[in-house]
Amino acid sequence: MRGVRNVRNVTKAMQTVASVRFRRAHDLNVAFTPYTAHLVKVLGDVVSRAEAGEMNLPLVDAAAGASRHLLLVLTSNRGLCGSYNSAVVDLACERIGQFRQAEQEVELRVVGQRGARYLRFHGATVDRAYEDVGELADERLAMELAEEIMREFVDGRFGGVEVAYMQFLRSGRQKPAIGVLLPLRDFLASLPKPPEAQRPLWDFYPPARDILARLLPAAVRTRVYQAFLDAGASEHAMRLAAMRAATDNADRVAHALKVRYNRIRQMQITTELAEIMGGRVGLE
Repeated sequence: MRGVRNVRNVTKAMQTVASVRFRRAHDLNVAFTPYTAHLVKVLGDVVSRAEAGEMNLPLVDAAAGASRHLLLVLTSNRGLCGSYNSAVVDLACERIGQFRQAEQEVELRVVGQRGARYLRFHGATVDRAYEDVGELADERLAMELAEEIMREFVDGRFGGVEVAYMQFLRSGRQKPAIGVLLPLRDFLASLPKPPEAQRPLWDFYPPARDILARLLPAAVRTRVYQAFLDAGASEHAMRLAAMRAATDNADRVAHALKVRYNRIRQMQITTELAEIMGGRVGLE
């Protein structure tokens, strides 16, 4: 009973810490969403007005002859968060298998100690691991990775860049997902374009090509940082749920042990009373 109470105190403390961290990560994610939505809206408007020749930018299409792919995997440094890391790693392994079946080379970069260990255990070759990160919602690391990825993609080292992470849908639901970061051709084609009747009656300067040359790198940075924010919020949400379940389970175990303890104690008292009464009867 004492051991279960000690475990319960630990899980309850971790639940409280996870709750505070989840609230902070969730608020940061919510605060960043309007910026992402507005950037997508502006991009959709500019793309709808751009001509075909103005879309020939380095980040839109892969360089000729670039066939190697980069897979970025976002995991946590700490455990005790349910199936968070295993779900992301399983999806990443599945994607690596698809690349191998297509006879395509893939370079693997992992953020977080847990993911790097799990992938090495599964026999995957981790080309680069970022294991000294504190929180996944690290803007500095996200921006550095985005700049490095864009530079290597433009240089023709990679023909495609994807990210495997835990997508945050709401506080009670998260799911592992694969997002395509580069090239941006499919992303630009999927942008919502305003109907002709609702299109604003204004023009822009400089030309669409110059504007896209500024907006497309910002879009890549935004999508990378959004993946980090989703991964961070999902980690704390799943750890909060895991610690809450562990605390509730400790309460149930403590209650069951207390009932058993009381029954054993009652049996001992009953046995002692029976012995005393039997001895008294014998004396009489």
